[in-house]
Amino acid sequence: MRRPALHVALALSLVLAGCSVFGDEPVREERAIERLDAARERAETVESYRYEVDIDASTTASGERIDGSGSGRVNVTTRRQAANVTVGGSVAGSYVDDRTAFEQCRTDGLSWGKENVSAGGNWTELTPLGRQLSVLSTGDLYYNGTETVDGRRTVHLSSHPSPSALEESDAGAGNRPVFGSPGVDSVTVDIWLDETTNLPVRSRVTVRVSGDGETATATLTTRFRDYGDRVEVTIPDDVRSDAMELGCPGD
Repeated sequence: MRRPALHVALALSLVLAGCSVFGDEPVREERAIERLDAARERAETVESYRYEVDIDASTTASGERIDGSGSGRVNVTTRRQAANVTVGGSVAGSYVDDRTAFEQCRTDGLSWGKENVSAGGNWTELTPLGRQLSVLSTGDLYYNGTETVDGRRTVHLSSHPSPSALEESDAGAGNRPVFGSPGVDSVTVDIWLDETTNLPVRSRVTVRVSGDGETATATLTTRFRDYGDRVEVTIPDDVRSDAMELGCPGD
């Protein structure tokens, strides 16, 4: 059985999958909507960027704690992206080439799985930038004023998507539930947009789940940088040739 903190850390990716997040009569502040619309419009013009992620996950009953970090790069023009994330000492790599995703299997860390992915007609919805802005498109959305982040003046938006979105995405993707009987207590998304360009500078996704007498909290912090820089993404030949169709078995 997966360790709870590791499981909820891995589940964070489901929050960023562009799933529907409908709340009951959500509160959506007008200034926040205007900034989000501007950010989504600006994101459509982005040709490339890089990002870094930090993951922190912990449980209450067992006191388990797991840290993780990673980095990625995206070239929207060529429709390719790559990422490497290390969580609890386990390294996972991934590539996307247009609508084909290659993911390093968690079962052995050596083999790769291959799957077709879809985001309607908008490829940017498959990227971290597009997914995180998409998550903010429904549910509660608040305008929290301006802050200085990483030396840049930013506008802070926050959202509280429906916790059921994580459970629905989990089940729909064919993944195993978050340890035992899943119970997503809360999902919070914060994003800081450059005040001038409206491009994301930093985001934070926090998920709290409970089940089997455990409560686990995981936080994923992403820092975006190098917009428009030359970013090359190459999928290794052995990954292409050896990847298993229909994804990794058991993942």
